[in-house]
Amino acid sequence: MNSLTQNALRALLYEVVTFPKPGLVDPVDHSTHPDMNVYTFIDSSASLIPYFENCIAAAQTADDDLLNLFEKIRVLGIEAEERMFTATNGINTHKGAIFSLGIILTAFAYAQKNYPNYTLNDIQTIIQQMTCNILDDFHHRQNTAGEKQFTKYHLTGARGEAYRGFPTVFKIGVPYLTQADGTTQEKLINTLLFLAANVEDSNLLKRSDDPQIFEWVKSQIKIFFKRGGYHTNAGKEFLNQLNHEFTKRNLSLGGTADMLIATIFVCLVQGAQI
Repeated sequence: MNSLTQNALRALLYEVVTFPKPGLVDPVDHSTHPDMNVYTFIDSSASLIPYFENCIAAAQTADDDLLNLFEKIRVLGIEAEERMFTATNGINTHKGAIFSLGIILTAFAYAQKNYPNYTLNDIQTIIQQMTCNILDDFHHRQNTAGEKQFTKYHLTGARGEAYRGFPTVFKIGVPYLTQADGTTQEKLINTLLFLAANVEDSNLLKRSDDPQIFEWVKSQIKIFFKRGGYHTNAGKEFLNQLNHEFTKRNLSLGGTADMLIATIFVCLVQGAQI
């Protein structure tokens, strides 16, 4: 198994075992996702190993036509979704991660083959070149949740992140997690909440159908960090309250979880201690 695949798998598993996570599946709580649990995510993660290996192979044999490379991995992504649904009995556990993690992993594989001394800025440039036409999706179809949100709210979601080279991951998540202190659990929970304050989470918007939800979430996260984050008892107590509030309102940070997975992956590839 390629080391990039190993780190992708680790990132998926690190995210799901981290708890507590407001509105997300963890080993203790899955109230806002009653149709799935941590085992569903483990099965789903394992099913994606061939996808990651295929993305790497596509990148390593690609020429300088990065648009063509992206089209190839989009096909691989559809196949990966089918394997995921088979593994989970039809439950969508990792559709967002298949998209974001697949693109970022492919960019790393391409850089490792073609640019021995690459930087993270190079990775972002590769991603932008791969996805430079991705926003055209919004002009051709309105079938997916992301496309419907663009029509209604002009929110570009995961496609917009990819188009910009995943700045939320590379400029916000990675620097924060790299410099974070504490236990692995503390680092990942704090990083998740820090990301949530900087992401217009399409999953959150889908659940609430209210664009004002972003400001409410930001205000709650501000209180969380003002109380010391997950390093303090006050921060932990507030996060538990926030988790209950998410459950009561049936909210989910699914898009933010995808950004956390990608952030963990990049940090692992870079050799950071998590």
